[in-house]
Amino acid sequence: MSTQTKSESCDVVVQEHHIDLPGETVECWIRGSTGKLKVILRKHRDVVFDIHLGNGKSYTLEATESDFYNARDKKIVLAAQHAKVMFKDGERMHVWVSRNFRGSLLVKCDGHLVSNVTPNEWDKHCHSDDPKEKPVPLIVAIANPAPAAKSTAIENVSRSASQPEEVQSVHIQEVSKEGAPPWLIRWIGEGGESLHLDPDDIITRNWIIAQLAGTGGYVFDNHAWIKELIGCRFHLQRVVHKSGPKIYLVFNGNSKLRELMSATKYGLKHAKVMKITGGAGGVKQAWDTAKGAAKDSMKAFAQEEGRMVVKGAGVAVFFAIALDTAEWYKDYVEIDEHGNHRKDFCDLLAKIGTDLVKAGLAAALTTASVAAIFGIATMLGATIAAPVVLVVAGTIAISVAWAFGVDKLDKAVSHALGESDTTSWLAKKFRETAEYLSRSTKDLRYTDYPRIQMVR
Repeated sequence: MSTQTKSESCDVVVQEHHIDLPGETVECWIRGSTGKLKVILRKHRDVVFDIHLGNGKSYTLEATESDFYNARDKKIVLAAQHAKVMFKDGERMHVWVSRNFRGSLLVKCDGHLVSNVTPNEWDKHCHSDDPKEKPVPLIVAIANPAPAAKSTAIENVSRSASQPEEVQSVHIQEVSKEGAPPWLIRWIGEGGESLHLDPDDIITRNWIIAQLAGTGGYVFDNHAWIKELIGCRFHLQRVVHKSGPKIYLVFNGNSKLRELMSATKYGLKHAKVMKITGGAGGVKQAWDTAKGAAKDSMKAFAQEEGRMVVKGAGVAVFFAIALDTAEWYKDYVEIDEHGNHRKDFCDLLAKIGTDLVKAGLAAALTTASVAAIFGIATMLGATIAAPVVLVVAGTIAISVAWAFGVDKLDKAVSHALGESDTTSWLAKKFRETAEYLSRSTKDLRYTDYPRIQMVR
């Protein structure tokens, strides 16, 4: 926009021209040699993009109609040329737009639209031509905030909208994490609610899923011998040698067709049948096998026969911990009447620690139980043949039974402590310990100084 004013000398005409962005092209006519041009840069509108969706992501920013100014690179980005600005996740992208900006600012990631910002629709205030008038800044924050944070931010925006004197406007856009649909997170989080199938309310949907994962882990870790022996039958055979009696596990079928279980019979102390019998054949062997099972339940990877292998039992336990974490998060995002989260990270730490102990204990007890069954059978001189699939199904059933038993023991201990579960008791102890350390390590020399308030 141009205006004309006369200087003290009537022969000199000063033509004023307003621009909104640095470096904008000025198009006007100068009246002969006596005319002068005065270019005035009016106050612009600041638009700040603050995106936190994950490490490594990159974004592009472009305009549909009007140009904008890239404050980082100090240059105009032309909409007519479809020019773009690139920035990384976590980097604050600060741009300037004119008060008469038309169209939208588009933020894209890998060609997909992340945000569509229309400044003049978000702020419908009509600005005058006064160069000193400053349009309200816009801050576009895109992240995965907790519902409590989201509601607080929206409340702040509403207050800003109701108070004309405010000079900032905040727009929050919530998006979900890639690969984690909101309905799935909600479904898993609600899976911790009791199905009321037992008096202690132990059995939940997530508990059943965790047992299925444990079954899959057991089959994965033992698939080699299960595959070869699933159609076979076995019986225990007692043979008296000069050195004394010895118990053998005898399999029917053609042993020449098997690669792993290539013999017809194995002694109970043979390494190849320890996973089948749970280490039966001796107290020390059974104890070592039970300890190994407890350790394997906490390992996703282990070194076996000179190579690194995946441990299905460990993966299943970590999967169960992920389910429990989803349950914890559902409670964490809920706000009580005092404005605090229903649960905090002490609860999560206690829950994970308890889960690991329970998993190790259940694995050890399952292995010891299988060993005890085989041990009792050998003492009774059992010679009745049974299918190998019975061992597989029996081990899985014993595992589920011990998982339920350990949870029932957890309930009994927690009730004795006056809590609903041991996780709550441990979380309280963690908080008390943290408070004690805070008090005991506090430097009293600075208690009379005011606390410094930090604003992020």
